[in-house]
Parts: sequence; C-alpha cells; structure tokens
Amino acid sequence: MKFSVIIIFFFSQLLLSQSIKIEEKIKLSKAISETSGIIYIEDQKEILTFNDSGGKSELYVLKASSGKIKRIIEVKNASNVDWESITQDKDFIYIGDTGNNYGNRKNLVIYKVAKHDIKKHNKVEAEKIYYSYENQKTFVKENHNSNFDCEAITIYKNQLYLFTKNWKDNQTNIYVLPTKPGVYQAHKTRFLSINCLLTSIAYNSSTDSFIGTAYDKNYQSYILKVKNFKTVPQISKISLTATLGYSNQTEAIAWKNNHQIYVTREASEKTLNGKHYKRKQKLFLITLID
Repeated sequence: MKFSVIIIFFFSQLLLSQSIKIEEKIKLSKAISETSGIIYIEDQKEILTFNDSGGKSELYVLKASSGKIKRIIEVKNASNVDWESITQDKDFIYIGDTGNNYGNRKNLVIYKVAKHDIKKHNKVEAEKIYYSYENQKTFVKENHNSNFDCEAITIYKNQLYLFTKNWKDNQTNIYVLPTKPGVYQAHKTRFLSINCLLTSIAYNSSTDSFIGTAYDKNYQSYILKVKNFKTVPQISKISLTATLGYSNQTEAIAWKNNHQIYVTREASEKTLNGKHYKRKQKLFLITLID
C-alpha cells in the first residue's frame, strides 16, 4: 500500500507548473549554429558553449550580455564524436562526449579541463573520464531506439550525474560517476518519469534543485524543474512552445542565479503537420516565476 501511495504522489507532481518570462532573445553566430551545451561563468560574466557531433573540439567563450564570441579554445587532446553537455564545479569544467543516438558507442568519455587553463590559454589539454553503463549488455545499432543516449550531465554532491535521453520509454535514467579521471562503469541510481526527451540538465546547490530542457515527439519543448530529488521528486513541466512556438530545438541550459536561467536553441528546419519552421540559433535569458 505504501508503494502505491508513493507512485501516485510522484506522478501527481508532473502536473505542477510554473510560469516564465523571456527577458532577452540574443542572436548567436552561425559558427555555433549547433550549440549543444552551456555553462555560465559568473565571475567572468561569460558563457561557454560548443557545437555537437562532428564539430571541432573547441569551446566558444561568449559575452553573456550580447552572445558575441570573445575567444575560441581548442581542447587539443580531445575529439568531438558527439559532445552534448557541459557542467562545472569550483575548479574544473566537464565536457560530455556522451551522445549515443544509436546506442552502440563504446568510447563514451567526459573531458575534465582546469578552469585556470581556460582563463589563461586558447589551447588546453583535458583529463579523461571513460565510462560505460553497468546495465548495458548489448551494443546493437538502433536508430533512436535506445535508453543509453545522454545529453545531460551535471555535478551533484561532488559527483557526475548523467541523465539519459530514453528513446524507448521517454523517461530518464540517472547514473553516477566520480570526477576523478579513469575508466568506470556508470552506476544507475534511479529514474524519473518525465514523458519527454531530456536534452540538458543543471543543478543549483543554493536552491537544491535541477533545471532541464526537453521536448516530446510532437516537437513541443519544455523546461523541467526538479525539487525534492533525494526523496520523492517534484517535477514542474513548463511549456516553451507557448512562448516560442513549435519546433524549437532547445539543447542547453544553465543557471545564471537562483531565479534566472540561460537556454540556447540550435538552428533547425522542419516541416510539421504541413507547416514549415525555420529557427535560428539563439540565446535566451529566462526568469522563473514561482
């Protein structure tokens, strides 16, 4: 009986919502048309981003107020198979080469780069955290039919938390890795029932909450906010489609402060239900309204 009560309570939290206010819409350079991950560096008032699969192993340093590129940093000993997410702690940034659309990758890696190198140099080297999923037994190529794709990593309790993009069941499985370089099996800790495809995640230790971007199979986009993560997660699902329209490929999110977030949209062109949508790459500053 206790189990049933918990499940009912958990799913009821998916019905909760907040409202948002778009404060700024900033055009981004065509050089980062496939922006796929962002972090906000508060002391520099800068945003770090990159392009995803097949792009160069480069970080773009943007001026947060304008979105203009200030510098380009090459990660010399890295390759960009499918960079999808980025996170940070006090001293390091972590770049997730974790994209796995076909579910068959055996070279998943997270690159760890010192922040002091990022500040001083335009060419840096990374330490490497190699991993596989402890519960993945087969590596058969399946196009968008795997639960081992991942576009969302964040630091939580001094560990790397990986939130998968589950093509099979529209949920997200959560795995944990240490931040120390090495070769590991990512340990599955739990799952969240979100009924959409997660594209980014960021944790805020001040509010003890997670924020993410996602979309569903109808290409409606959302912001997800997760509270009470350690107990029974409370998930707020906020529609971006109502504000930005259909076919917005929001790929990355970062906290600016406790009430505001940055979201990037990559360039895309799609036809949905007979209507053509062409979206340019943009940076949005969004206020969360409780």
